[in-house]
Amino acid sequence: MAERGSEDETLMEGQGDGITKETARGFSDSIRVNYDKALQYLGGFGPWQKRVYLLACLPAIFNAFQTMGIVFIAAEPDFSCRQPDVNFTGLNATDAEVRNITVPWEKKDDGWKQSQCFRYSYNFTVSDLETSYRDFVDRYPVANRTRIKCDQGYVYDRSQFENTVVTQWDVVCDKKWQVNMIQSLWMAGLMFGSFFGGHAADIWGRKPVLLFLMAVQFLFGMASAFSPNYAVLAAFRFIMASACMIIFEIPFVIGAEMVSPEKRTLVGMIIMIYWAVGYVMLAGVAYLIRSWMWFQIAVTIPYLIGFAYYWLIPESPRWLISRNRQSEAKAIVEEGAKIAKVTLPEEVFHDDTPLTKPDRTCLYNEYYHSFIIPYDYDYKKEEEVGSDRVLYTFVDLFRTPNLRKWTLNLFFNWAVNSMVYYGISLNAAAFHGNLYLNFAISGFVEIPAYLISIYTLDKFGRRWSLSSLMVIGGLACTSAFFVPKHLFWLTTTLAMIGKFCITATFAIVYIFTAELYPTVIRQIGLGMGAMMARVGGIIAPFIDLLGVYWTPMPYVIFGGTSIAAGLLALLLPETKGMDLTATIADGENFGKKDGIVDEERETARL
Repeated sequence: MAERGSEDETLMEGQGDGITKETARGFSDSIRVNYDKALQYLGGFGPWQKRVYLLACLPAIFNAFQTMGIVFIAAEPDFSCRQPDVNFTGLNATDAEVRNITVPWEKKDDGWKQSQCFRYSYNFTVSDLETSYRDFVDRYPVANRTRIKCDQGYVYDRSQFENTVVTQWDVVCDKKWQVNMIQSLWMAGLMFGSFFGGHAADIWGRKPVLLFLMAVQFLFGMASAFSPNYAVLAAFRFIMASACMIIFEIPFVIGAEMVSPEKRTLVGMIIMIYWAVGYVMLAGVAYLIRSWMWFQIAVTIPYLIGFAYYWLIPESPRWLISRNRQSEAKAIVEEGAKIAKVTLPEEVFHDDTPLTKPDRTCLYNEYYHSFIIPYDYDYKKEEEVGSDRVLYTFVDLFRTPNLRKWTLNLFFNWAVNSMVYYGISLNAAAFHGNLYLNFAISGFVEIPAYLISIYTLDKFGRRWSLSSLMVIGGLACTSAFFVPKHLFWLTTTLAMIGKFCITATFAIVYIFTAELYPTVIRQIGLGMGAMMARVGGIIAPFIDLLGVYWTPMPYVIFGGTSIAAGLLALLLPETKGMDLTATIADGENFGKKDGIVDEERETARL
């Protein structure tokens, strides 16, 4: 209170004897920043917004490190059972012959290979080891050997990795599911973070929540490098994933709230490219650091930039205005004007005209794979149609026949997109050829995929773009693992075609969903679609696990479900160039021919 009083007295002295304390307060409280009007001078995406946003997007690179780093942290090198300390030199056998009598052969994928999870156990005497190899085999034919699980531990190939989670805790064979569980818990953490993190940023502000979560990510990222066991690592990574989700979304929201509506698509594109750049850079980090503990430390240290964000990143002016913190908003906008080298008229700071509401549908961002929808979101219409019914729920997505069919179709597409994307991305080690090169290519193809999706949407529409790319990607995935091993370049090419297509369709299904649902349930539809995507991400690692029984099986599933989703997309109505519907009734009557649009109506609208 004393500080406020001294501020008022200073202000009064500066204004002369005729200004009272009450008048001074009234002058201060009269500040009403109109950010929309300020954008007319600052530019839709001017020098100030670029400086702030391009810096704020850096955590997207670090998030790519954490999300995709599990490929290297939990990589499974070639391994075999550790054999008991038995000296077979008396048999005068070669190394291959010794392996033949100690390691069982197993049939897999129409071929025979020696087991990694079982060994032979014998009750032999010393004299048995003082005979020839042929006599030993005759004495102990396969039928008389005892086949047991590896009880002496495992021997790992250290040529590619110094150590990983797998080699440190022997997470192989019947424990292999634990690695997949860590990946699934990461996806569950993303889902958890998406539910609660956005509310925190709305309540306490974008900047403080971002700084706090970057500190959380740093602390738990460093702690995970020293995890004593699998369970602790899984718990730490769940917390890290929850923070990762919001660390990515907040810069996106800050950018979308700082720029003009026509620049929001560009803003969405930029942060996706940051993610892809981080994806590619990760391959180089992993190549240089082969110990999983030091690798985890290396990819966590960049979050220290969060300390500098306290001075470098401003709070969102729109959020401050929404909280009636007008003076703070004014100071930030004035700083932006200095950077942009423009002069803002006083009317910008004393305008009671309501701001256009930030497009909440635009601001919702599917984790790492989305674009923002067109900016013609009609809030006035939403308020009008929403006035006669206060609350809409996810049940309304299924209330009417057409919406019900479209919802089930879209949910399947969301789940398949996420499942295939993470299934391919997190299983890079399964591709023939160099792991690090394959991983870098996998990340690099995402950049043109994001760009091409915008072109295909405008050129061919939503329905055919989604359908054709899903089918092509599915065929590529299915074909990749039937290519002979010596043609690894062809396998990698087909896999990357699948990755390219699924990255593009992730963006398309987001836009398609936003345009297909009516205003009153659009956000609900997007939120539920994103939740289905998380479900797909959770089950993807366990589909990868099926490769233990038949190597191509995961990719047959990924490819088959992609083709099915692509064909089902043809049953959805085209939304290109169509007006966004407002009510449930409007949505139900949109494209009434069971998903095959009345082309005459569509042409008339275009």
